[in-house]
Amino acid sequence: MKQGPQPDKSEDPSVLEVTSLSAVPTAVHNETLTPLPYNPEENEAEPETDIYYDKDDCTIQEYEIMKDNLLLYNHAKLMAEDNHSSGKEYLVSIMFSHYDQNNNGALEREELEQIAGREHLNQLAKGCSLGHMLSFDDTDKDGRLNINEFYMAFSKLYSVSVVSLDKALEVNHLSARVGDNVEIKCDVTGTPPPPIVWRRNEADLAALNEDEVRVFNDGSLYLTRIQLIHAGNYTCHAQRNKDVVQTHVLTVHTIPEVKVTPRIQSQRPGKEASMFCHVIGEPFPKVEWLKNDEPLKLDVPHKYKIIGNGTELQLHKIAYADTGAYMCQATSVGGMTRDISSLVVQEDPTPTAPNEERRFFSFHDWGVSVYEPMACRLYHQIQATDIIPGTQEYVCGDKGVNCSWGHAINVANRYVYVAQPHKDRVLVISKIQMVVVDVVVTDKYPVELHYVPHLDQVWVLNWRSEHNQGIKTIQIIRDAAQKRKHHTVHPEPIDGQFDLVQGLFMPPIQDMTHMFKYGYVTHTNQRGLYKLDLANMRYTRSIDLTPFNCVPRQIQFSALYGFVIMECEEPVTGRPTGQILLDYLTDTVLTQKTGLFGHPHVSPNSRSVVTLDRGHDGVTLVVQEVTESGLKFLFDVKTTLNISDITFYPSQTTHGYDLYASATDKEDILFLNLVTGKVEMITGVGKAMPPTLAQWDTPNRPIAASGVFGHYMVTPANEALFVVNGETRTVNCEIGGLVHPRTVVWVTMQLQ
Repeated sequence: MKQGPQPDKSEDPSVLEVTSLSAVPTAVHNETLTPLPYNPEENEAEPETDIYYDKDDCTIQEYEIMKDNLLLYNHAKLMAEDNHSSGKEYLVSIMFSHYDQNNNGALEREELEQIAGREHLNQLAKGCSLGHMLSFDDTDKDGRLNINEFYMAFSKLYSVSVVSLDKALEVNHLSARVGDNVEIKCDVTGTPPPPIVWRRNEADLAALNEDEVRVFNDGSLYLTRIQLIHAGNYTCHAQRNKDVVQTHVLTVHTIPEVKVTPRIQSQRPGKEASMFCHVIGEPFPKVEWLKNDEPLKLDVPHKYKIIGNGTELQLHKIAYADTGAYMCQATSVGGMTRDISSLVVQEDPTPTAPNEERRFFSFHDWGVSVYEPMACRLYHQIQATDIIPGTQEYVCGDKGVNCSWGHAINVANRYVYVAQPHKDRVLVISKIQMVVVDVVVTDKYPVELHYVPHLDQVWVLNWRSEHNQGIKTIQIIRDAAQKRKHHTVHPEPIDGQFDLVQGLFMPPIQDMTHMFKYGYVTHTNQRGLYKLDLANMRYTRSIDLTPFNCVPRQIQFSALYGFVIMECEEPVTGRPTGQILLDYLTDTVLTQKTGLFGHPHVSPNSRSVVTLDRGHDGVTLVVQEVTESGLKFLFDVKTTLNISDITFYPSQTTHGYDLYASATDKEDILFLNLVTGKVEMITGVGKAMPPTLAQWDTPNRPIAASGVFGHYMVTPANEALFVVNGETRTVNCEIGGLVHPRTVVWVTMQLQ
């Protein structure tokens, strides 16, 4: 190949050197980019010849992109043909030599047009051709480019897109603990160093406008106060070259959490003793039982029995020597955590009362009743006709007026908040006093309530109608767990008006205790979402789901890996269009399963997603596992049971959860082991309330579990409450004398 003049690199700093490429770059697409440095006054005087191209067809930005892509194209084409090593040859001088067909040391318009036509170079940038170099960079206006003008044309580039990355650094694995700050360097290099773009799921992280995700000028990515949702892949590349990419795989782990019960127990020699342990952590820890800091002697016959993955320790035929501190220990890369259950063996055991007790509030047509589940004892009643203390108002109304209840929730285990749609208010009931301590006035027909613990907010969705229509308003009750008079505020208005919405979807309280920053809002027949900043109570951005034909009907959240699971439907017709998986951090759609229909439910530990598909020929429960790469199908269960509601109950063997489902029209409860797929039926739970009597889109037969170590679930029948023992999977008791019990809320009472 001909070689043009070779200027001395030490004398001419504008020379571009291509160094150590381990990947062949290609041209980038024409995109809207930041305007590049350029002085238009350089070429203000246009000569009266027709050798110059019209600049109106080729903007400065497009011209710079063309030159950048020209470098990429010629590096791939010319340097590969050259016998010299890429580190010694000057790409620009090779290009000049290649274009100078008549070897006269200058590039004329005809030469540029010929080479552009032969090599299809007009495709490198919209509206720009090789001939435009005469319009922009012929500084002496002699109608041709000499070698110095050609060099200067490329020295004006903001960045050189010919970049390199060591093959061994293409994938970088790194690990961090929740709460850490992490700086990630990009190893993509060039001469001079190119601006770096960081992406996650193809989304530009610099454009996210997130406090905890920042891209610095030196090309590094800084993640602040890392959470589980930040786990995943991050990629970096030069701004003008998307082909040389480095991938950083971030794994996030937590310190294990361990909780045991009972704290202490006293037993007589020869009896049995049991201790229970519940462990949370990512990755899931190794679980062991110790006695007085020493591993259990499991080889002693018939002494110890460990159930499942350490969820329970049983001691048989205990003796005085079994007195001690039994420790449930969880170990992972995140650290080691223990909790202690003490056993005292003595001839006359001291009665050891539990340190806490579960109770549940039941809301029915005649008021509110509070019960204890083991003996099914009634603790307190609030009658519909009671006067609210400090007011002249009834709880529900005078004699003969039934209560109408919307959603009810536990707020910080201190209060129970319950919506009264027909009263345009929310009642605040003290867990300890078991009386109404505050009345919060709302917009018309408040129905849905959501509690955000780390912000101490209750979010209210007001229907503003008897019917579920897209004219709802959102209000927030701040300092919800504080002992004070409460009021509502609206989120920040849009264009001076309060937004009228269809749905409000808020992150639930989960085991991983992730502090979600955002919720989502939907609008009638709109294929998209608005992301809601919970702390500042305003919208931050919109998410377009038109390409997926998705009007979100239901949205669920997984703290693990930061997934958002959506049930989609078609606008107007309501025809199901499948399930979408969204990245919570970047709002990028990861997958769409067009054949998976139904309402998704996420287990409290974020490890399982159960989709409830009510088909014409029965109900299908589709169980998926949450993995770092998405949702993995495990199994599905088909049943003829018309499922009304589901709840997750702590597994006795896995530190995870099993599923229980109530029926709309049968006296049965379905049990499903989410690991093995085993199904059982619990019968004799009474007749459900007729579906026509269900209000505010709530199930006619709710079912509610009492949490870790809670042992019990409650499900209302038409005129009774049934308490179900989750360990034995049997009915513990029936509480009668109630008319249409609806919502159930569990609270925990500290007894010691």
